Amino acid sequence: MRRILPDRLPRRARGFNLIELVISIVVTGIVVAGLAYFVFPVRQAADIAARADLTDIADTALQRIGRDVRLALPNSVRTTASSGAVFVEFLAVRTAGRYRGEGGGAAGGTNCPNDDPSLAPPDNDQLSFDSVADSCFKTIGPLPDANTVVAGNDYLVLNNYGPGFSGQDAYSPGPPANRALISAIDYTSEVNRSRVAFAATTFQRTLHDSPGRRFFIISGPVSYVCDPVLGSITRYWGYPIAAAQPTTFGAGSSAVIATKVSACDFDYAPNIAPQIGLLTLRLTLSAPTSSGVAETVSLYHAIHVNNVP
Repeated sequence: MRRILPDRLPRRARGFNLIELVISIVVTGIVVAGLAYFVFPVRQAADIAARADLTDIADTALQRIGRDVRLALPNSVRTTASSGAVFVEFLAVRTAGRYRGEGGGAAGGTNCPNDDPSLAPPDNDQLSFDSVADSCFKTIGPLPDANTVVAGNDYLVLNNYGPGFSGQDAYSPGPPANRALISAIDYTSEVNRSRVAFAATTFQRTLHDSPGRRFFIISGPVSYVCDPVLGSITRYWGYPIAAAQPTTFGAGSSAVIATKVSACDFDYAPNIAPQIGLLTLRLTLSAPTSSGVAETVSLYHAIHVNNVP
């Protein structure tokens, strides 16, 4: 009788042996190490670039504000806050010079009109005060950047002491005003002086006669608005002069000079020293990094303001 062999047992599924397991661990370690070696530095470089970008935006904005404020009319810087935003405003100086306190005599250019009948025509080249509504004077020396003055837009300002000084605040148009609208500038007829014509104004000697006979020509107000809600700093210009500092700007022009703003503060001290003010700016910018954590950069900038009228 033939012998019957039992069915073969099914072959068991073959697993990892020790050598294969060790090889898998080694390969996995090499891959992880490669990722750590190449990916992490790339992410770090991206984060450093993001931090540098924030720093550059903040520094450029602060330097821009500082450069503008250093050209502000003395005693015209003011700050306020509204709805979480902070504002700094000033009157931007176009040019400045010294006016004649006495007549300069006949010259190659046109003499000023005979506004003061008590003076001979050449002597009307001086700036008159008190009872005379003057409309013209000539400068001591040529007027710098006279070609940039915009007649019908820019203002002549004398002896500005700012808010709180009646008749010596260029923001206030009420009499006795210390500003007048420029009507014409003649800087080509004479080599050593320029002729400044303005809307007829009666200046008061006790209020408006500068000890250094200085005058300023301003182009108008400029405001910087830092709004953390919008995440931006915006520059406004070309809007009307107002006695109260504005927080909205319906007219004029604007330009965003910084984004990614998360916090800011503007503070102005008008008298840290005799006729010297100090504007301090604190600015914080934030942006997400590759790891998902927000990168934050904070900068501080202090600006000394010359307030000699």
